[in-house]
Amino acid sequence: MSLTDLGTEQIREKDRSYVFHPSTHLAQHSRGETPNRIMVGAEGVYIWDSESRERLAGFGGLYFVNIGYGCAEIADAIAQQAKELSFAHVYASQGTALVALLGEAVVEYFGQDMRIVYFRLSGSDANETNIKLVWSYNNILGRPQKKKIISPHRGYHGSGLVTGSLMGLPFFNEHFDLPRDVVRHATTPHWYRQAREGETEEAFSKRCADELEALIIAEDPSTVGAFIGEPILGTGGIGPPPKGYWSAIQTVLHKYDIRVIADEVVYGFGRTGEKVGSRLYGIRLVWVTPLGHAAI
Repeated sequence: MSLTDLGTEQIREKDRSYVFHPSTHLAQHSRGETPNRIMVGAEGVYIWDSESRERLAGFGGLYFVNIGYGCAEIADAIAQQAKELSFAHVYASQGTALVALLGEAVVEYFGQDMRIVYFRLSGSDANETNIKLVWSYNNILGRPQKKKIISPHRGYHGSGLVTGSLMGLPFFNEHFDLPRDVVRHATTPHWYRQAREGETEEAFSKRCADELEALIIAEDPSTVGAFIGEPILGTGGIGPPPKGYWSAIQTVLHKYDIRVIADEVVYGFGRTGEKVGSRLYGIRLVWVTPLGHAAI
């Protein structure tokens, strides 16, 4: 059924009645008090609604429409694959030719220390998996207490229980009993907003690292498993890290044998000019999932 069959207002009513929208005031939405746009088409970098209002798709969907909309080559490939094999899981050593070839292509594309790919469904899923990998890693090494995860304030890392806790954005934690106790938050790496009067970028980066080290010591380094951060602050302000930030932060983390997780959901796949944002800022020793990186 399409807009041709029902019309915009009928679709809007069904949307208000039957669809649960994230990051939306549900009561206001159901009463029609908030904009109820119905998107119907897109091409290149533009997307338009049922009333022919065209917008620049600045977010690229939610950061994943990497090559624009309306690519016939991709649409044809999706259609052909759906006809041949629409789904096959990869549990228990089962695989497919295309998954194997894609894994090889991703490893060759990223290079460096990457060896293997664990495909996940979303940024939230990838980061939850990264945390589980860190916990499993420490269990294997006989360090079951080394499980706390540190994330900067204003970082955005997903909508799960742990990834939601990792977000240093209170708006996303209200009503959900988050953050969970396993998470701690560090200084926001936003020099423009957080620096003291007269504080240079380098001095601010050093203060961030000093405050991180003080937090780790207060928590007991033997209980801290990983630090997660976006190479560039995303939802929390779209702010590049101050000069020397990642170098100073990693010095502290390596000192206390704490893993680094670089959340590349927004800044991977060439968006910074490098293949991944972590490479641009010298984040070292990275193992990679499609939407998240973790350094062991």
